[in-house]
Amino acid sequence: MSVTVTDAGPFEKLVTFTVSETDLESAKTQAARRLAKELKIPGFRPGRAPRPIVEATVGKDRLRSEAIDEVLPEKVGSALEGVDFELAVSPQLESLDDVEDGIEVSVKITTWPTLDEIPEIHDRMIDVGSTEVTDEELTEQIERIRDQFGSLEEVDRPSVSGDFLTLDVAATDEGLPVEEASASDLVYEVGSGLFLEGIDEVLVGVSSGDTLSFDGPLPSGFGDQAGREVTFAITVTNLREKVRPDLTDDWVDEVTEFESVGEMRTEMRAQLQQMKIQALANRFRERALEELVEVMTVDVPEAIVRSEMDELLHRFGHRLEEQELEFADYLEVTGFTQEAFLADVRSQAEQGVRTRLLLDAVADQEGLEVSEEEFGAVLAGVAARDESGQTDPSALREMLRGTPEEKSITGDILRNKALETILSGARPVDEAGNEVDLTVPIPETEADVVEGEVVDGDVVQGEVVTGEIVAEPAIDVDSSTEEE
Repeated sequence: MSVTVTDAGPFEKLVTFTVSETDLESAKTQAARRLAKELKIPGFRPGRAPRPIVEATVGKDRLRSEAIDEVLPEKVGSALEGVDFELAVSPQLESLDDVEDGIEVSVKITTWPTLDEIPEIHDRMIDVGSTEVTDEELTEQIERIRDQFGSLEEVDRPSVSGDFLTLDVAATDEGLPVEEASASDLVYEVGSGLFLEGIDEVLVGVSSGDTLSFDGPLPSGFGDQAGREVTFAITVTNLREKVRPDLTDDWVDEVTEFESVGEMRTEMRAQLQQMKIQALANRFRERALEELVEVMTVDVPEAIVRSEMDELLHRFGHRLEEQELEFADYLEVTGFTQEAFLADVRSQAEQGVRTRLLLDAVADQEGLEVSEEEFGAVLAGVAARDESGQTDPSALREMLRGTPEEKSITGDILRNKALETILSGARPVDEAGNEVDLTVPIPETEADVVEGEVVDGDVVQGEVVTGEIVAEPAIDVDSSTEEE
């Protein structure tokens, strides 16, 4: 087979070859046999009709098309045998043209991009901010607790943001009632922004018994009618403010695990610092990688991005099915439009591909390898998760040897080691450039019990935590996102 390879773009090649008429004739015979089993042809049992009868039934063009579908996979595979490229996605059919002795076929193949230059991964400083808990942050947390124990009390004054109003709402469109947009005894917090667009502005300064009206759009929960302009008539039937309990030792002792305000502040500051360190440790890991990805210069082929989008959409579709949630309901809850949703999926897909390229390049540059012990540890983890207890890591290792799955697992281990290398070459610092300690402090009461032990869930500086890219992809997408 004569094969021609030409450039079709960055990391893309066009592979062109010819399928002879002889091969097409043989494929027509095979296609006719297959069609004979599917068709109901009078006078013949399924699968027994000869090719001329099948051809007369379906037509010459249909049989030729079926023959091409029959022969193409094998011919594409043969054409690519002599092509020294690692494919990133399945080959895509570009053109199919009749020639003198058969058909000329062109398929586009996409290879994994390579980086011309890898960003510097050593001696880097990553700004994560300070681990210190400010007085404002502590006060805000304590106020949340007071707010939880607050009570609503009726007041006789104009409303302010944070008050709770009881409302009767009636909606009309050109004088006709919109029943589904009307409600009685609706309790609403002024300033929350959770009900109708523009309502907070008109509810500040009202008193119990006041009536008012304003024009505005129906909210997103109204489906196809969302955004429709209507007139809302509102009656304020009650006005209450939230009264929070005084912050005293007695109150703290009664409703919390602490005995005094002072103890509460001390312990909560320590808890907030642990939470802050954990959050900054996560930020350090993310930024250490993201900053390198941001400065990478590489053209990612569209076919790879589309393939990654398809995978994200497929996984998310399964999650929606497990939760018995319709995609339209998901959009309503999240406030996404389908266009914004797909744009977000695309962004995540591109970021995921670029991250993989960087980690692969770092693994190659640093000469990282996977030992049998490291591979075996992964398989041991797989066996441990098998509730039946029937998975033997040694047998699984032999079964995977030389398979694409072995290559995939090896790649995941190498990328994890590359991430560990990137993290070890970076230092977390605050805004002033001072190095930040991201080791979670152990409470004194637990020191004797866990000294020297890494507690599950604690964040240890330099620890590598991996996980899948979380996308919020959709089910109902246009055909452009479907796998070619």
